[in-house]
Amino acid sequence: MTGTSAKNHSGIFSTKRTKNLAEKYGLDLYNKNAYMYSGKFITYDDVQFIVDNLWLDYFMGYSIEQPDATISTTEKLNIIDSLRIKFPDFDYSLY
Repeated sequence: MTGTSAKNHSGIFSTKRTKNLAEKYGLDLYNKNAYMYSGKFITYDDVQFIVDNLWLDYFMGYSIEQPDATISTTEKLNIIDSLRIKFPDFDYSLY
């Protein structure tokens, strides 16, 4: 293993993609205790779990602010479809 490949530039996150998702949604970038994790680093699934719950809170009316104000209507519909797949009991039409 070379010295350049051994350094983790993503801090507490397993990948840069994971860190970028956390940063996009304004999640804590330095405190591992802000996440539910089981390994050495915070994984993409750990961050995605939090993001999904932010969107669920928004669509169900528990949160007034949209988690990411920069997304398009198409992206918002994709998020709704994704939530319907992950959480079959979620029915956006009720909210």
